[in-house]
Amino acid sequence: MRLSRRNAMGVAIVTLCLLVSGCIIKVDTATLDTEQVAKFREIKGRLKTRNVAIAISLSLLCQFIVMMVFLKRLPQTYGTDVARHNPYCVEVGRYCTGIDWSNWWVDIFSTLNIILLTLMLTGGVYMLLADLAKEQRLGTLNFIRLSPQSSQKILLGKLLGVPILIYLAGAIFLPLHLWANISSGLPLSWFFVFYGILITVCCFFYNTSILFVFLGVTQAWLAAAITAIFLYPFLTIIQPYTYDYAVRAHFPDFLLRSGAMIISGVILGSYWIWQAVNRRYRNPNRTVISKKQSYWLMGCSQVYLLLFFLVIGITDDLQESPILFCTLNLLWFLLVIAMLSPQRQSIQDWAIYRHQQVNNDETTIIKGSAISLKEDLIWSEKSPPLVAMGINVVITAVIWISWILFWQDNTIKLPVILTLILSLNLILIYAAIAQFILLIKIKKPAIWAIGILGGLIFLQPLALILLMSITPEGSPDLWLFSTFPWFSIGEGFLAITPMLIAIISQWSVLISVTFLLTRKIQKLGASDSQKLLTGQKD
Repeated sequence: MRLSRRNAMGVAIVTLCLLVSGCIIKVDTATLDTEQVAKFREIKGRLKTRNVAIAISLSLLCQFIVMMVFLKRLPQTYGTDVARHNPYCVEVGRYCTGIDWSNWWVDIFSTLNIILLTLMLTGGVYMLLADLAKEQRLGTLNFIRLSPQSSQKILLGKLLGVPILIYLAGAIFLPLHLWANISSGLPLSWFFVFYGILITVCCFFYNTSILFVFLGVTQAWLAAAITAIFLYPFLTIIQPYTYDYAVRAHFPDFLLRSGAMIISGVILGSYWIWQAVNRRYRNPNRTVISKKQSYWLMGCSQVYLLLFFLVIGITDDLQESPILFCTLNLLWFLLVIAMLSPQRQSIQDWAIYRHQQVNNDETTIIKGSAISLKEDLIWSEKSPPLVAMGINVVITAVIWISWILFWQDNTIKLPVILTLILSLNLILIYAAIAQFILLIKIKKPAIWAIGILGGLIFLQPLALILLMSITPEGSPDLWLFSTFPWFSIGEGFLAITPMLIAIISQWSVLISVTFLLTRKIQKLGASDSQKLLTGQKD
């Protein structure tokens, strides 16, 4: 097998780039500026000669293996049989007369995409979570919190410093990756788009791993495994463009739109996760987000979800059946309920000392006045989250009902709006139940809340289908009273009367649960002397 002069030169340049990369990135921490070392203590602790040599060696070894594997795939002889079984042959009739170097380099470029995504995401997530979990276990994280530096500087130091060896290993891939892109004939913009996606996705998963540590997750291997599972949707964005010429021809169409929306969602999620990380770093006992943040978060997420459906072109399916939207919103609201729910002690303190709180806001007309109950329930971080969840429900309803009113078919507007109300009513009921469980004096109330809510949500539909053989298609009116009422209109829209009855039933349940929750909070707010005199128990 003979290599053309151009490709022989390419192989020589790649080899030279690999050797030069291994030589020029020799780091000696003694040469670092002392001020930079003080600022980035994580980098100083990891950029040691032995660690750097291992990272560079493993990166070069991985690239060497990739090149050897693809060199073995090239045809060693020419003939009829080779053309049938080798994808890199240039066929003339039934014979292999040459090598399709462009296709060969495309496959190398795609393979390097997969390796870099896997290395940067799983490796970085594992290192970040393991490092922070160790510091939290040893108590050094609390010591760092006492430093005068801002939380953003410290957390940025973690993001830049802890995975520094992963960054270094990835940087060694750059010469080969760039040359594979150029030799494949793919636009150079794809190289930069890939790294833009890589940086965006890394920010999202790295921030999420830090947040998990602050929420009590310490299993680094589990987080890395979950990250590897979530790699699939990002690979589906990148890989079809390089593997399939037909897909590449339609690059500006559906895949581009859906990919852009997914990346936009990742950027939006990274921003909000970063807010939660800074908040939990400053005070581990706070809720993940404040009530004010939840209102902005809910508005952003609902607008994004609506735009996502509009951009990728599945709005027709939503008009026929709101199952997809209602299911996604249920999962999203359950997550928001968990992020907004304060601890039992916080609500007890709020119930006892609420009347003593004073408004010192400079924008308030009367400073020093007592904060009203309405203000407390809407804005206070220690107050029960049910009113805040109600506001979030209203925000969601306004956004989606406004869109539904623009539909062309007037016959389906009211049934879909009632279906939306049914789903949002259930969310408020789940929020009240979750908060009530969290106020009970038991060990690990969060686990109990997840278990009980999970049972309420999933066991009833399973019982209807498996034990009683009652399906949404066969008994849609009965399914309106289930935990998935929107499934009952999957095959068509129901009469208005049974939907209104179901809504009134939900409101009755919500009022009952809210009454029980209020009584529970009042008992928690009673002083110790009152409890002794009346014989109350928590």
